[in-house]
Amino acid sequence: MTIQNKKLFIFDLDGTLVDTAPDFKNSINYMLNELNESEVSLEEIRNWVGYGARELIRRTVVDKNIPHDEQRIEEMLKIFLLHYTHNIDDDSVLFNNVRNVLEFLKDNGIKLAVCTNKMERLSNILLEKLNVLHMFDYLVGGDSLSKSKPDPFPLLNICEKLNTEISDSIMIGDSVTDLNAGKGAGMPVVLVSYGYTDNKDIYNEADLVINDFSQLKELVN
Repeated sequence: MTIQNKKLFIFDLDGTLVDTAPDFKNSINYMLNELNESEVSLEEIRNWVGYGARELIRRTVVDKNIPHDEQRIEEMLKIFLLHYTHNIDDDSVLFNNVRNVLEFLKDNGIKLAVCTNKMERLSNILLEKLNVLHMFDYLVGGDSLSKSKPDPFPLLNICEKLNTEISDSIMIGDSVTDLNAGKGAGMPVVLVSYGYTDNKDIYNEADLVINDFSQLKELVN
């Protein structure tokens, strides 16, 4: 499957475009402090990101053996989101070379989209604060549609909305969620090695693994 000269680049957000783990850690620890529980480390958070806020909380309480049910998860989610929404860009930054590569792709007439499991509203807020939201033609969040990654439906929706064939599209992400969504949609997948996964085996299934965002320029002739 060729990965050169695609007309549409679809990006994951957390761990691919933006290093959001520090602010996730801050808000999870705010929630844990409210519950009189011990805090989590940045390294732990990095391995839990990518499945949405509810799953992040679920993984946190399971790892820390905190008694919980679905109602308790919802209560924790409210505490987390209240803090995270107001502190979403305290420590979050674009990964190295993201801004200039997005500008390069736009200058070359390539359509850009975001497909994330982060809530749509929070995704828009964060990218706006980082001054890159205007570069994207379309954004799908984890709550935008009836299905989210790893289901391929969001990627197919993006292709349809931007009137682009699947064969002319490529997925760029950092996790097995992105890999499975892209493969399920029938498009090539590029994985970044600096992202949030402890499962390095997924790199064997990607069409390309890059260590720096600037390497995406090599896919454009």
